[in-house]
Amino acid sequence: MKIYKSIRFKLVAFSILLEIVTLSLLIFNADRLILNNLTTQTYRQISEIKSNLQASLLPLLIERDYASLDSLLQEYTNSRKIDYIFILKNEKIIANSNWKDTNLPVESLNLDINSGIYNTSTDIVYSNQVYGKVYFGLNISFIQDAQRELITQSFIIALLEIILSILLLFSIGYLLTNQLNILTKAAEDIINNKFDVFINIKSDDEFGLFARIFNKMTSQISLQLSTIQKQNELKKTIFDNMAHILFTTNKDGIIQYFNKQAQLLLGYESSEVINKTTPIIFYDKSELEKKALEYSKDLNENLNSDFELLIAKTRKGLVNQDHWKYKTKDNKELIVKVTTTVLEDANGLIDGYIIVAEDKTEKYYLEQSLFEETNRIKFLLANAGDYIHILDEKGNLVLFSDSFAKSLGYTNKEVKSLNVKDWDKSYESIDELLTTPKTFESFHKRKDGSFFEVEIRTAGIKLDGKDYLYAASRDITERKRTEEELRKKDVLIEQQARLVSMGEMIGNIAHQWRQPLSTITTLASGLKLKGEYEHIEQEDVSNFADGVIQQANYLSNTIENFRNFIKNEKLEEKISIKESLENTCSLLNASLQNNHINLIFNVLDDCEIFGNKNELVEAFINLINNSKDVLKEKVENDIDKIILISSKNLENGEFLLKIQDSGGGIPDNVILRIFEPYFTTKHKSQGTGLGLSMVEKIIRERHKGAITVKNEKFIINEKEYFGASFSIYFYSSLCKNS
Repeated sequence: MKIYKSIRFKLVAFSILLEIVTLSLLIFNADRLILNNLTTQTYRQISEIKSNLQASLLPLLIERDYASLDSLLQEYTNSRKIDYIFILKNEKIIANSNWKDTNLPVESLNLDINSGIYNTSTDIVYSNQVYGKVYFGLNISFIQDAQRELITQSFIIALLEIILSILLLFSIGYLLTNQLNILTKAAEDIINNKFDVFINIKSDDEFGLFARIFNKMTSQISLQLSTIQKQNELKKTIFDNMAHILFTTNKDGIIQYFNKQAQLLLGYESSEVINKTTPIIFYDKSELEKKALEYSKDLNENLNSDFELLIAKTRKGLVNQDHWKYKTKDNKELIVKVTTTVLEDANGLIDGYIIVAEDKTEKYYLEQSLFEETNRIKFLLANAGDYIHILDEKGNLVLFSDSFAKSLGYTNKEVKSLNVKDWDKSYESIDELLTTPKTFESFHKRKDGSFFEVEIRTAGIKLDGKDYLYAASRDITERKRTEEELRKKDVLIEQQARLVSMGEMIGNIAHQWRQPLSTITTLASGLKLKGEYEHIEQEDVSNFADGVIQQANYLSNTIENFRNFIKNEKLEEKISIKESLENTCSLLNASLQNNHINLIFNVLDDCEIFGNKNELVEAFINLINNSKDVLKEKVENDIDKIILISSKNLENGEFLLKIQDSGGGIPDNVILRIFEPYFTTKHKSQGTGLGLSMVEKIIRERHKGAITVKNEKFIINEKEYFGASFSIYFYSSLCKNS
C-alpha cells in the first residue's frame, strides 16, 4: 500500500492540518488581543500626553515664553515616544521640535501600525480662549515590533508543537495501524473464506475488545458455515439424486446450478450450461412463441418468448406447472412437466428460481398412443365385422361393437345392460378365460329366442389397471354348412381316387398273375403230356408240386398286398418309408415291366414316421403311376424310360425322398396347378385329376410332411436325363441310415 493511502499518513496529515489551523487561530486571536490592548493603551497614552501638554504648555503660552516652549518640546521628542511636536498659533509655528515639513501633518483618523507614526493635535485652551494648537506625532512602531515578536514566538512554539505532535501521532498511528493491519489481515482471510482465523490482541482497550468479539464472531461463523456446508452438501446430494431434472437460475434466468439427472437426460455437462440463459438452451423456439400467445391471453399482459414467459405465473403468485418440450444436446425431444418456484433472499425479495422438470416423455407418448388406440378401438367397434364384446370379471358387458348388438337383435342401449348368460350360457369360467386365450365354438341366443352357431376367440386384457375379457365371435352357420359340403366332397374325391387306385391295382394284379398262372399251366401241361406217354417219374411230380407251390405263394402274396391296400383303416402306426416303397414297387413291378420301364430303387437311408401305411402306399402308387403314364406317352425308346427313387437324411433332421422320371418335364403352365383337384392333362378316359391332389393331402395332412415338384436333370450310367422331380419331406427324429 502507498504511504499516502495509509490511515497512519491520513491521521498524521489531518492532525497536522488541525494543529496548523488551531495554532493559526490562536496566533491570530493573540495578535488581535495584543493589538487591541496596545491600541487602547496608545489611545490612553495620547490622551495623557494631550492632558500633560495642556497643563505644561498653557502657562508658557500665556507668558509667551517661547524659549521655554522649545526646550519643553525638545524634552518630549527625546522621550522616543513622540517623534515630532510643534505649536501653531495664528497659523504660525511658534515652537518646534523635529518637524521639518512646511505643510501641516495630516491627522490620523485611526491607529495605523503600518505607518509607524500617529499624527494628532490638541488645542491649548483656557477659559474658552485658545492660546495655541499643539501638533505631535506619536511613534507607534513598538506595536508592530510587539506584534512581530508575538508572531515569531508563536510560530516557533507552533512548530515545536507540530513536530512533537507528528512524533506522537506517528507513534500512536503505528500502534493503531499495526492493530488495524492485524484486523485487516483477518478480514481478508474471512473474505477468502478462511474462517479459522484468530486475532492475537490481548490488550484491554477497544482493539482488545474488538479482537475478542471478532474471534467469537469467526468461531460462530465457522460453526454456522460448517452447518450450512453440511446442509448444502445434503441438498446437493438430494438434488443430484433426484429422479427429475433440477436447475436453479438467478432472477434474470441465468443458470446457477444443474443437477446430475439434468446432465444425464439433457446430455449437457454443468460447465456447458452454467451462466447460460435458460430458454435459449433447452426450450423449443416454436413452442415458446406459441405459449407466449397463450400466456399473454390468459394473464392479460404482453409476454415475449424469453425467460419472463417461464416465470410469468410464478411472479403473479400462481401455481406454475405446465408441460414443455425440451431439446437434448443431441436434438432429441423430451416431454417434461415443469414446476417453477421462487428463491427468496433474507429480505423476502426474489433472488432466483428453482425449476424442476419431470420426464413425462414415455407417459406422454403412451397417453397419445392410448388416445389413438382408444379412437381406433372406437372406430373398430363401430365398423367391426366380428361381433366384438368386452366383459368384466362378472360377465357384464362393458364395451361392444355395433355388429354385436345387431347380431343379437338388440339396440345399443338395450345390449348395455346384458350379462354373458343372457346370450350364451355355454361360456366357461371367466377367470379361466382371463388367463388363457382360447378359441371355441358355441351358440348365441338372439332377442327373439333363436340361436346361431358362432366361433369365439377370447383373451384377457387390462383397461385402467383392471382385468377384462376380450371376445370376438363370428357367425359360422354358413361356414359349417360349407365345411360339411366340402367334407362330403372330400370323401367323394377320396373314394373316387381310391377306386381309380384300386383299378390300377387290379390291373397290376392281373399283370402279375399272368406269369404265375402261365407257369402253372405250363407245368401242368408238361406233367399231363408225360402221363400220356406213361413216362411220369416221382421227381417230375415233385418238381411240378414245388413249382405250383412257389407260384401259389406268389399269388397269395399279391392277394395279401392287395388286401392290405384295399383296407380302409385309419389307425396310425410306426411306418418305415423304405419298407412302404418296397411294397409299392412290388405291387407295381409287373405293370412297369410290361411297359418296359426301368425302375431304379436307390433308397439307402430310411426314416420311421407315424401314420397310415395303406394311405402312404397309395400316395407312392399314384406318384409312380403318374411317371409311368408320362413315360408311356412321351418316351419311345424303352432304354430311356427311367423312374429313379432315392432318399437322403438332411442335416436339419428332415428326410428327403425323391421320385424322378425321364419324361421330359412338366410344362410351366401346368406345374403350378398339378396338385389341384380334378386338374389333369390326360384324356378323360385315362385320368380323373384326383391322384396328385390326394397325394398332396396324404403327405401334408395325414403325415405332416410336404411335397414339391420341379423339372430337373439327373444322371444314370453317365447319361443325362431330364424330367419331373417330386421331392417329399418327412419330419421325424426316427430317421436312420440303413
